[in-house]
Amino acid sequence: MFECIQVGENTYYIANPVNVGLYIENGGAWIIDTGIDARVGKKIIQRLHENNWKPKAIINTHCHVDHVGANAWLQKEFNIPVYSNGMDCYFIEHTILSSMALWGAFPPKCLQGTLFTAQDSKNVQSIYDAPLPKGFEIIPFSGHSLYMFGLRTPDNIVFTADELCSAHILEKYKIAFNYCLELYYKSLEDAEKLTAKLFVPAHGEPFTDIKEYVAVNRKAVLEVHSLILEKCKTPQSFDMLLQYIFNHYELNMTLAQHAIVGSTIRSYLAWLTDDELIEPVVENNMLYWRTK
Repeated sequence: MFECIQVGENTYYIANPVNVGLYIENGGAWIIDTGIDARVGKKIIQRLHENNWKPKAIINTHCHVDHVGANAWLQKEFNIPVYSNGMDCYFIEHTILSSMALWGAFPPKCLQGTLFTAQDSKNVQSIYDAPLPKGFEIIPFSGHSLYMFGLRTPDNIVFTADELCSAHILEKYKIAFNYCLELYYKSLEDAEKLTAKLFVPAHGEPFTDIKEYVAVNRKAVLEVHSLILEKCKTPQSFDMLLQYIFNHYELNMTLAQHAIVGSTIRSYLAWLTDDELIEPVVENNMLYWRTK
């Protein structure tokens, strides 16, 4: 863990549960995501020092805490800017917002720990205003978060953020978190068309065949989509439906998993409702979801 691996002339990544990307420009390091906490940040700096590189800026592909957790520590130590995209910039400046979005209200303290919130970053700027090295490309990947993006470095290495999970990760977690399933499903069409020397995901090993990864993720989305439609032929309350999903995939419900998976299932319900495939119905002051 934390091995610095070269994948292009100036492109590297630090292997970690959340891979940290590096692009080196004149001895300065553009850091792509920072991991879950300051401990990861210290490992990042250790690797930079070993190679005589100096931190130049942070790029956050999106606002989730496992990608921004060392931002504040790095900013305090090195006074470097942070860049992200759209509304995600505000979520990185106020990480409690991610927890609030999951819970749908101000969250209990047990949903405000390291897995859900981080120390807030300061003055997060738009990635489109960043003085990126010539040859960088910003690749929109909306869905997992509303404004997530990937990056192509001048070495033709693409960092895919959380756009694609490996079959191994999907087998382990069963349901990948996505804030807007409709946008995520559409984004897979664009992802499938990408070409690169190498693709580096946020989680897992780099790969070359993006079509294989897209197929795996598309299949996983459509499977849950079909399960909900089938189950809702008999009207289901949200809790009934969530229990069915957990039992079907043999998941262990905790409050944290209820929040994470529950948010994703609500996104499916929004997508299916907007596509007029299911409808909400109220009976005896109870909300149910019913397939049309």
